[in-house]
Amino acid sequence: MEYKNNQTIVGAVLASILILTIVLVVSNKPKFTEGIFWQVEKDGEVVGHIYGTIHVNEERVTRISKKVMDIFNNSKGFSIEAFPSSHLWNPYHGFENIKQRMMFKKKTLAEVAGEETAQKVYTILTNNGVNEKYAKQIKPWAAMFSVASKSKYTGPIIDHKLLDMASIQNKEIYQIESPEEMLAAFYAMPMESQVSLLKDKLKSFDKMEKTLDEMIEAYLVEDLVSLTNISTNFISKDPKKKFHRDMYFKHSIDIRNVVMAHYMNMPFLYGLDKFKGQGGTFVSVGAMHLPGKKGVLNLLEKNYGYKISRIEFK
Repeated sequence: MEYKNNQTIVGAVLASILILTIVLVVSNKPKFTEGIFWQVEKDGEVVGHIYGTIHVNEERVTRISKKVMDIFNNSKGFSIEAFPSSHLWNPYHGFENIKQRMMFKKKTLAEVAGEETAQKVYTILTNNGVNEKYAKQIKPWAAMFSVASKSKYTGPIIDHKLLDMASIQNKEIYQIESPEEMLAAFYAMPMESQVSLLKDKLKSFDKMEKTLDEMIEAYLVEDLVSLTNISTNFISKDPKKKFHRDMYFKHSIDIRNVVMAHYMNMPFLYGLDKFKGQGGTFVSVGAMHLPGKKGVLNLLEKNYGYKISRIEFK
């Protein structure tokens, strides 16, 4: 009987330790790893909100919850990564101008990435309606982001949908990254890394629809770590190519995060003076720019003194 009692006690202790361990693991989870909607405060005043997006026009993503829309509608300003070229308020950055900067002027993709890689890119891009000159002269980094399966959906991505609504509502509209700044981040990526990453992307092309679906699933449950891991899973895990993986994060995300956090600061500060009490600024930004120590949320807290709090909306 005593033995059974001891067993019961030991079992209870072990169960308690297990529960405590689970609680500690959950509570010690790094900050800004989950959540796509955040409130931004300064000096006790709500100065805005940040809504993480993924740049696809899939209906599960573009359907915005009422709670998010109520806050958006009540916001004085709206900020977006970069104005799309089709909008009148961005007359200096037409698509043709931006497209030219994504192309080589005096050489072709084949000359830097090889004929086989260039031909694969050419086939994919022309099948998606891209003109032949662009498909032949596109830079490797631009090709890496352009290689995609054709969307089954019509309509704008969520960021542009919000931008249209912000314009209709006469909100103050800001960019948190200019096309020049975005292009500069990619221009600085070593050519060797651009080519290696492009080849990795092409190897995973057949799995792209499955990957996109997994990304959307991670996004819908607001798991920023899984979203990042899935979206970068195409990059080779070969230790010899670690440099290229590091360059991807540095130039695609980390450098741009510093710029974005800097430009978010101005409209948020307006929430303390000329727009005080008017709902602040609603920021739409790619969800992969949110997590981690180098993410915009942490940068806003550590470098600019904002208080960032997650908003549950489902």
